[in-house]
Amino acid sequence: MLQSLCGITVAVIASAVSVEFSGKPLFKTEGSKVNGSRQEKSILEFSTLQVLPEGENLAFIVSGANGRQYLIGSREPRFPVINYSDTAGSPSGDAAIRIYKITHLAQKSALPCIL
Repeated sequence: MLQSLCGITVAVIASAVSVEFSGKPLFKTEGSKVNGSRQEKSILEFSTLQVLPEGENLAFIVSGANGRQYLIGSREPRFPVINYSDTAGSPSGDAAIRIYKITHLAQKSALPCIL
């Protein structure tokens, strides 16, 4: 995060696993000032048939429509919070999917990165 605050693009060296999603994912960041300090909140929502691992601190790399990539979370504290809900599908043909909502709060949350 400190490198990104200084304008450096973060290089991601760890292994990455691609998550297939269905529908349109949503990624947004919101910035504010709290007690005179910058604070950023990232929100990532997507639907998938996959189940993400539990009990591990995960980080997420988001690829935008413009080709830019952002890192949300890292191996350091202030880990992303992962919430999910399951749907059983419907008789009209909607699939049974899991909907994830990932939120991350930090001084700078969405870090421009290179894989």
